[in-house]
Amino acid sequence: MEQEVKQSVDAAKMFAAIDVGTTKIVALVGYKNENNEIVVCGMSNIPSSGIWSGEVSHVSSAAKSIQQAVEEASKEAGFFPKKVVVGVAGRHVHAIRFSVPKTREDAAAEITQDELEQLKKDARNVAIGFDEEIINVVPQSYVLDGAEFVDPIGMACKHIDANYQVVVGKIQALMQLKQSVQMAGLELVEGGLYLEPLASADAVLTPEEKNLGVALIDIGGGTTDIAIFKDNVLKATAVIPFGGNLITLDIKKGCDILETDAEEIKKQYGEAIKAYASNAIISIEGVPGQAPKEISVGHLSGIIQSRVEEIIDSAMFEIGQAGFVRNLGAGVVVTGGGSKLKNMSQLLSFKIGVSSKISSPIRSVSYNDNTMFQDPMYSTSVGLLMKAATIFDAEYKQMLAKQAEEAEKAKETESVQTEPETNETTDEPKHHLFGTLKNKMKNVVSGFFEVDSEY
Repeated sequence: MEQEVKQSVDAAKMFAAIDVGTTKIVALVGYKNENNEIVVCGMSNIPSSGIWSGEVSHVSSAAKSIQQAVEEASKEAGFFPKKVVVGVAGRHVHAIRFSVPKTREDAAAEITQDELEQLKKDARNVAIGFDEEIINVVPQSYVLDGAEFVDPIGMACKHIDANYQVVVGKIQALMQLKQSVQMAGLELVEGGLYLEPLASADAVLTPEEKNLGVALIDIGGGTTDIAIFKDNVLKATAVIPFGGNLITLDIKKGCDILETDAEEIKKQYGEAIKAYASNAIISIEGVPGQAPKEISVGHLSGIIQSRVEEIIDSAMFEIGQAGFVRNLGAGVVVTGGGSKLKNMSQLLSFKIGVSSKISSPIRSVSYNDNTMFQDPMYSTSVGLLMKAATIFDAEYKQMLAKQAEEAEKAKETESVQTEPETNETTDEPKHHLFGTLKNKMKNVVSGFFEVDSEY
């Protein structure tokens, strides 16, 4: 039954997103149902290659991984849109605060969405490095004649200052990501590069949390992304260039085992707090001909706790640098695959000193039994698909408006072309010869009358 539903979906109404991560690549295809909910009709989750610390390090390898993810997702969905939204991460990304001033000609005129869109475009005039490129422009607030508002539409003022967070990245890093996407046979939609911590925040945080003040920490495979909100406004972002892979590599070195084995025992036996670990012994098959490697869960958890604490300390340092450690009414929300370690929430409470919790996507995104996306590891992927849906909705509305405009023009043209021609007299002879003679006689008679009238 599920397959029949998927096949009945119009491919033109599908949208797609790709989370290009250090350890995994997730490709999602979705559409909106009659309740305006996002339904995922195709997905894939495969190990990635050619990615390091959230950045493309080898273009062709990354392209092959993306292509494989797309092929698997398209098998399930029956189709994969060529234009996609892709997440951006890495240490090269940073945000610039920028304000666009404007003095309005008509102080009584209401502020419109089009006016705000123009101000947002003007924010792209911010000064950036010669080797940098603007990724996203995120509105913060608007100051109308000295009073600050988040949503000024419908209001009036003489002077407006529009405040933005302009997200910027290195051209080289962004170019390699774009090349990987293109080599996989895809294109980015306009505005299709989206900062990953923003995507995770879209999927995980509530409006109430953003209003009170909250710091989102997304512990991914290769990076730890941070987004800070207050008064429903994005205040700061940061990217730490390590995540769960740092824990895995330390287990590999500390236990002298293969990286694949280190990742597996981390997921299966790892504890975020060593004191909570059991005395069990893990036996790992070693090199053929050698005895199995035996590792205590306590030793394993000691390695894990040290590295998790390093990640948390680095994240809290970034939050402190932004000046928000004491200004988070909703505390800290942690998500991402790295947050799934046992007793992670207890370690957070001990280390952070403010309220904290582990969170999964809360938005209405359904798939099969509706439990797949209740996993923190899919927070970024779900947020990227939400962004793809928003872009698709805007483009679809523009397309419908254009079609309606063209149809109206065609209707007007048809009306003019089919309008019956009228003659000066109703007794015009149908035969061409008689008609020509009559016109000549009229001209002669008219000429005589004109001559007479001059005397």
